[in-house]
Amino acid sequence: MSELSNELTIERLASLLWVTLNRAAKANAMTVDMMERMTAAIHAAADDAQVSAVMLSGSGERVFCAGVDIREQPADGDMARQRQRRSQALAALQDAVMDCPKPVVAVLNGTASGGGAMLALLADACVAVDTAKLSLPEIDLGIATFSGANILEVIGGRALALDLIQSGRAMRADEAQARGLFCAVAPRDHLIVKAVEVGEALGAKNPRTFAENKQWINRSLKAALSQARDEHARHRELARTES
Repeated sequence: MSELSNELTIERLASLLWVTLNRAAKANAMTVDMMERMTAAIHAAADDAQVSAVMLSGSGERVFCAGVDIREQPADGDMARQRQRRSQALAALQDAVMDCPKPVVAVLNGTASGGGAMLALLADACVAVDTAKLSLPEIDLGIATFSGANILEVIGGRALALDLIQSGRAMRADEAQARGLFCAVAPRDHLIVKAVEVGEALGAKNPRTFAENKQWINRSLKAALSQARDEHARHRELARTES
């Protein structure tokens, strides 16, 4: 499996499928097409006996992913419909990460923020460069993030959600590792080696048992995200009727 493009690279190296965001000049922000192709790649990997784990990474040395590209202009000019497309594409990508029976490892080459941070948190493991940061800064943009809040609350509890969601601050890699959000932190010249080590170790586990454990572990997270998405949809409808 190999796919190269200006915005996304998908290629298998040994038993690991690498899905790399390739928009460093745009903070690796994800377009609808990119999210749909990432989702398709993860689904395909689930059925590919030659793939043991999926690795999500970003190009450049500054940003892993700044979330969805809210400035993307739709071909039909319908911005309301475009917001719905973004939400649906992001939800499908998040579900693909959580539902994939194989390990999904986030490899943070830089800062993960917004939807990018959520993607990293939903992965089975997150390996980060020592200069990476994690942030959900939506509050400083005047945007509520019900999904981000629920993800953090399920993963780390109310205190962690209050800390990052309500402050909007960027958490450094060493603190994220200490709080269990990153499984490993490495210097840049050792990041890929460490990520491969983690991916291969998880990929070597009994596939059926890993998948069953993952499904069970993620049940509360999936329920919380479903609730958050309903709330986001309610807010979008309110905004539409009030405009």
